[in-house]
Amino acid sequence: MLPTPLPSQSRMDQRWHTFTEILQRLHREGIYINSQQLGEFMVAHGLPVDLCYVPEHLQAKAIQINQNYQGDMVSLTEQSEPDWDYSWMNEVQTPIVKNNPCYQI
Repeated sequence: MLPTPLPSQSRMDQRWHTFTEILQRLHREGIYINSQQLGEFMVAHGLPVDLCYVPEHLQAKAIQINQNYQGDMVSLTEQSEPDWDYSWMNEVQTPIVKNNPCYQI
């Protein structure tokens, strides 16, 4: 995804969307994938992503991508976005994920 220029900022001050913002935008556009599916997509395309969003079988590849990524696209530190309501996802079937701190219920 392309960076979104913020109002009245120069081209150098543009920022990239966070993982959560990308997932929210997909949901708004009617593409209902879960965070692990987006994480898998990003790894498959060689993009860095926080390991908590990556399926266990792709962890080693994600670590390698994260360590060697030379682009400026993302920061691996997510900002808390408590105002987003994910309650509707309680009705969505999610994959079983073991030993993953992102999916502790």
